[in-house]
Amino acid sequence: MNENQIFEQLKREALYAQRSFSTELLYQTYGKAQMARQLEALTQSEFMEINHMTGYFMNTDREYIRNCNRNFREGKALT
Repeated sequence: MNENQIFEQLKREALYAQRSFSTELLYQTYGKAQMARQLEALTQSEFMEINHMTGYFMNTDREYIRNCNRNFREGKALT
């Protein structure tokens, strides 16, 4: 059975954004997933997995939050 190539690409992008601690890339990946879901290129469960890897990650990953707080204290822009 063919894997959903769009889902696999979004997972790769989400993992890259997580490793980069890039807020912008996480939001972009989430937006792409929303559009793919609206176009029915992703199932609900696939969309929820990307949601977990982006939005949920930004709100719960302690290392990501520490990095954002450190950047804020240093006056760096969100990336």
